[in-house]
Amino acid sequence: MTIIEALRGWLRTYEPLSTGRLAVDFLPERARAYSIDSVPCREEIKRYLDGSSLRQFLFTMSSREFKGEDIQQNTDNLAFYEAFAGWVLQQDRSGNLPALGDGRTSRKIEVTTSGYPFLVDEQGTARYQIQLRLEYFQKGIQ
Repeated sequence: MTIIEALRGWLRTYEPLSTGRLAVDFLPERARAYSIDSVPCREEIKRYLDGSSLRQFLFTMSSREFKGEDIQQNTDNLAFYEAFAGWVLQQDRSGNLPALGDGRTSRKIEVTTSGYPFLVDEQGTARYQIQLRLEYFQKGIQ
């Protein structure tokens, strides 16, 4: 199992994302679409003598939402991300972390930015996103 597959499965346990499509590295043009996207980073944080390492995986959870002059709609969009950030914090504190498969163990997951409109288009929708960081331990090759 890849890390992105594990994260996608874990994110689907969040009730608002449990139904519907959660794409990977692709956000459809229609509103109320969701995607998990990888972000470039230095993966290895620390290497140990036995070849194991402490690593990180950065990603965004994105959505396409209606956006415009309607204050309530825009507030609702940000409220979704505020609630999502709270859920991530709760999962981290309770130790309910993504299962990464053989040789890798999640250590923590954290939100690194609040949700924000990243790109607004002329059709009245916007790409909103929130950035996250997964820290995990990877066993060395023996």
